[in-house]
Amino acid sequence: MDTGRKTGESCAELDWPLPGVARLTLTRPASHNTLTYEALDAVGALCDEAADGDARVLIVTGSGRSFCSGAHIDYFVDPQSRLYRNPRAIRDDYVGPIVAMLAKLRDARFATIAAVNGFALGGGCELALACDFRLMGQSARIGLPEVRLGALPGASGVQVLQRIVGRARALEIALLGDQWSADTAHAIGLVHGVHADAELGEAALALARRLLACSPVSIAETKRAIYRCEVVSAEEADRIGLDAVAIAASGEEWWEGMAAFIGKRAPAFRQGDQ
Repeated sequence: MDTGRKTGESCAELDWPLPGVARLTLTRPASHNTLTYEALDAVGALCDEAADGDARVLIVTGSGRSFCSGAHIDYFVDPQSRLYRNPRAIRDDYVGPIVAMLAKLRDARFATIAAVNGFALGGGCELALACDFRLMGQSARIGLPEVRLGALPGASGVQVLQRIVGRARALEIALLGDQWSADTAHAIGLVHGVHADAELGEAALALARRLLACSPVSIAETKRAIYRCEVVSAEEADRIGLDAVAIAASGEEWWEGMAAFIGKRAPAFRQGDQ
């Protein structure tokens, strides 16, 4: 296994536990992996590194007791901070970059898995929401407590959550500010699976192996079409779906998959250039 590379003052590291599978770990457990400026830079840079390394799957996880506990509150209470009592700076210089970082995960051509190993609160919950799949350790907790701090989850909680769990549950999660157990989060469709804490890492790798059996071009185009279709008319959604089919059919992986099916063999997919 690659020992990985750390960036952003050791805020995060990237390693490759399997060929084609990158794993991004937040590495500031003493501060519960809060979203400092350095952490945002590190996660963005490591997402780019995973893409440059032809990752087909990216696993995102944390270290210590937290997956990610969200905003770095010191920025809001320190009179020397540029965010102190500065609403425009909070929006443009802090939450805006969080949105941009999360968009890298959403827009990545590879599949992404959040392996939620501990507390995923506020921006940490939003980090998990930005991933295509969410797995939780049995003792992990997830939630959006911003309303209890006089804030709101504007990095993706208000934009994305209701698409995942529906409006009624989204209002319950965002307006009450509770921490949700792994089993309850699974029951309402917020996460895809719950595993014993000690088995979470292997569960994420098992899911990654399943994704590796699929065409990377097909995954990329299906993912892109699903996310684009969420915010357009039905007619435009149909066009997006048809365009995605045309893009996939223009690549060799489509024809390899068809030939493998007829030949009753496993397809030999490789990372595409599209």
